[in-house]
Amino acid sequence: MQLNLMKLFDGYVRNYHTFNLTVEHGKHSFTMTEIEYFSRLGSMLGYHPFTEDTSSSTRRPMDLSWWGYYEDGYWYGLILHLERENLYKKDEETLEKLFNEREDKPVNVIGIMNVRNRLRVEELVDIAKAKNNSGNALLILKTNSTGRDQLYFDEVYAYFLNMSEVVATKVAYVSDIEGTLYMHFH
Repeated sequence: MQLNLMKLFDGYVRNYHTFNLTVEHGKHSFTMTEIEYFSRLGSMLGYHPFTEDTSSSTRRPMDLSWWGYYEDGYWYGLILHLERENLYKKDEETLEKLFNEREDKPVNVIGIMNVRNRLRVEELVDIAKAKNNSGNALLILKTNSTGRDQLYFDEVYAYFLNMSEVVATKVAYVSDIEGTLYMHFH
């Protein structure tokens, strides 16, 4: 079942303040909180979420997966594969994990990555267009408008891809209000 991934992005933006993340939280807190958000969302939609899931013994674990149903000792219907990455140097590896060939091909993929700058955002989108083997992929790329290191990312770019084509884009912004981070559209 294909999901409306841009609607999921809208909900992510509108609900970001409920994460209660602050400028003082470390990268691990951001990762765990965001994965937990999507895990709860999958449960609320009626799917079976798993973290650090492998669909076969030869694959690297997926940060989060949503499965459709369980029957005769097996899980079927890989609805979503989500990867979340903080490290700049692992951005292409993250795309590889999302778009690699596999037996259990997900219907939907989401990659959430911290990205060094706007130029790298564009480079990653081009790489994703070349590697994408999914009709329903969402990249959420976080960077900052200043190009310098700061305590948090203030620009969030969403790219919805169908195979090698960017179908839709959105930009959200992050604000620090008394230390707590809020995400919003202009």
